[in-house]
Amino acid sequence: MKCPNCGYENRDSAQFCQQCGAELVPPSVAPTVVPDRHGTRPLAGASTEFAPLPVGALLDNGRYVVQEVLADDPSLNVYLVEETTAVRLCPNCRAQTSDPEEMFCAVCGADLSSAWPLHLRYRVRESADEHAFTVEARLLEIGVEHPGLLLPRQVFTEAPYGPPRQYRVESETLPMLATALPVPQPLGKVLEWGVSLAKAMDYLHRRLVAVNSVGLEHIAVDGKQARWVDLHRALVLPPGSEEAAADYFVQDVRDLAALLIFMATGQHQTIPPQLPAAAEMAFSQALAGPTGLSAARFAAALETAAQALRHPHGAAFLVGHRTDVGQVRSLNEDSLLTLDIAAVFRSVGVPVGVFAVADGMGGHAAGDVASRVAIQEIARRAVYEVLTAAADDEPLPEPGPWLSATVQSANRAVYDQRRAAGTDMGTTLVLAFIVGDLATVANIGDSRAYLLRPEGITQITVDHSLVQRLVATGQITTEEAAHHPQRNVIYRVIGDRPHVQPDLFEQRLAPGEGVLLCSDGLSGMVSDEQLWQIWRTSSSPQEACERMVAAANQAGGEDNVTVVIVQMAG
Repeated sequence: MKCPNCGYENRDSAQFCQQCGAELVPPSVAPTVVPDRHGTRPLAGASTEFAPLPVGALLDNGRYVVQEVLADDPSLNVYLVEETTAVRLCPNCRAQTSDPEEMFCAVCGADLSSAWPLHLRYRVRESADEHAFTVEARLLEIGVEHPGLLLPRQVFTEAPYGPPRQYRVESETLPMLATALPVPQPLGKVLEWGVSLAKAMDYLHRRLVAVNSVGLEHIAVDGKQARWVDLHRALVLPPGSEEAAADYFVQDVRDLAALLIFMATGQHQTIPPQLPAAAEMAFSQALAGPTGLSAARFAAALETAAQALRHPHGAAFLVGHRTDVGQVRSLNEDSLLTLDIAAVFRSVGVPVGVFAVADGMGGHAAGDVASRVAIQEIARRAVYEVLTAAADDEPLPEPGPWLSATVQSANRAVYDQRRAAGTDMGTTLVLAFIVGDLATVANIGDSRAYLLRPEGITQITVDHSLVQRLVATGQITTEEAAHHPQRNVIYRVIGDRPHVQPDLFEQRLAPGEGVLLCSDGLSGMVSDEQLWQIWRTSSSPQEACERMVAAANQAGGEDNVTVVIVQMAG
């Protein structure tokens, strides 16, 4: 007997299909709805060949349950699903844990007492085409991951009615597609989007992946961030095909340049004469000639154009720094780093710098060694990977990944030194990588970064300290934390373990604004309000640093005091 669900020819005496489990009854009395082996039923009026799953159906071996059918047609169904297992999200870094007993986040150490269990929701696309999500499945398989890419969470195959179906799991809330934007858009915004897209394109190209379909429908925007989405037409090229891939990559960049021009001007291909010189040069180089620009070079050119648009006359850093042993200690265990260069990118001055403060711990021949080793390793990487690139007009490393790798490298150097010396040395660290008006900051421990503005001071970083956890959980106030007997207890330091994870922060700087980096010998002795008043009434960052150190010493100088101020000229 032929199964009415999957078409399999069963024995005449069989009650259920040997292929899909559907009930077998004579055609004359066949029901209009045939249950499958999971107990789900097609919705009324839907195609039996590709019927959407009903609410309550399970997917991916019970991992997801269908909450709602968002769309259905002969080729694609869309569902809202919910995970059947509850998780808790870290309030600081959003890392997930399914362990209800876990007290602190395994990634960042934040307190999880206020993180309630919840069932995460996702949007799932279902297709009968076996090749529908093949490319995206391959991208997930090779580990593609970048802030400028919005890839699905998961791709899998299942057979709820017999014939296999393909599933793509993505975020419940989809960002706005560029197709919904009015054209033209402000040039500054388009350049920011272009930088994000070009950097993500460079990441793909270095992994032999061509976007291959550059259109508004493949771009999602969220504020200043733009990401590639729906990469089902991308080309994943085999290893060793770099030469053949070059043509695809050049065409990707050319198509992206043309699309950005359209978004900014409403015109196709042609570059309007009213565009600023830096933007005109970036687009011209991407569109002209058989070789064009690489995605990395295009990203650097767009960054230059965006910088020139924000600050037409260029920008520069004003830097001050000071370290002091304090009034109590006999040894200065702090170290600092200031490296900056006014690189010239096609006649537009873009300042680039790396700045750090490290507060060592462990006493003589330990804390001072730890902070010095960390700073030396940061300086080595900064010279060879940042400042040389800036001086040669080469693309700079991406700030976030570079900071994470550099902190990890410094941590390993201190960790190895600690094991070799047999001491308990370690160091806190606050590290800033500043390009133009964008400061990206990493921190470990309780050394801090502050944003200085004419209207006030704001702490950028979050201390990895016991009292900060107590403040975050409402057990003590900020005022109580300043005098708590365990205020110096920190739970994350450089050199304590083989691996360490820094927190990362981004901050735009307007002319006249600055970033202050300091050890707790300053922040623990001088109030934030007093730091701001000193900065606001000083004639230069260097004078401000001198006065801040003096204020810490006047307040008792109980620890070494170190401060770096980087201020945008203006």
